[in-house]
Formats: sequence, structure tokens, C-alpha cells
Amino acid sequence: MSGGGFLVAYDSGLYARAATKLRELGGIEATASLGGAMVQLADSAGRLFTLYERVAPGTEWEAFDGPHTAAHGVQLPDVTRMIVCPFECRWPDLLSQLVAVIARTAEAPTWVLDGDGVVWNAEAVDPLKVRL
Repeated sequence: MSGGGFLVAYDSGLYARAATKLRELGGIEATASLGGAMVQLADSAGRLFTLYERVAPGTEWEAFDGPHTAAHGVQLPDVTRMIVCPFECRWPDLLSQLVAVIARTAEAPTWVLDGDGVVWNAEAVDPLKVRL
């Protein structure tokens, strides 16, 4: 996935929780073209963050196939057993701000899987190192 990654957690309510928070921040929810829901948030500069309810059919390998590595201080979770919500975002600073807010509403630990296969604690994504 170019310009994105995955929000992951052992939480079947991951998308609902994240979508609720994004709507509270001004995001708009819609139906994704490949099915399922999506929510898109534009910040004050017009930069977009889009979160999808589920992985598009046939692209599951992007999230589940490794190798995965842990960012500093992260104990690597078993991504293959997690709920995975793809996101699109081209701005690492916007990503780190939004996923931290989402993670603080979590009932379970929440991580970000970036474009290089690195797993970050969602409350500690380094905008200078994360790859989208």
C-alpha cells in the first residue's frame, strides 16, 4: 500500500472505536468502493487520513505476510491474529497524532504496521522514522 499502512489490535471493535473518534474530530464516514465502511478526516491544512473497516479482498498478504519487525520498545505482537484496518495517509506527523488519539480510546493495545513492516505502539509512532 503506497502512502499508508495498517492500524492493528486484538480488538474486534477496532474500526468502530477508531471511526467514532475520527468522526468526533470532524471525519466523514462513507461506504468504501470495495465494500465495508471508511472514514476520512481532513486536517486544517487539507491533509487527509482515511481509515478503512477491512482489508480489500486479495490484499490480505500486505498486512499478514512478514517479515515484521518491532519499533524500539515494542514487543512484537502476532499480527496474523489481529483485527487489521488499512489506512491511507501521506503525512507522518498527521498519522502519529491521529493514531495516538485513537489508541488512547482503546480497550486493548493498538499498533501501527507501517509500509516497511515495522510495528509501532500507536501512542509512540515516530513521525521521523515511520514509513508510509
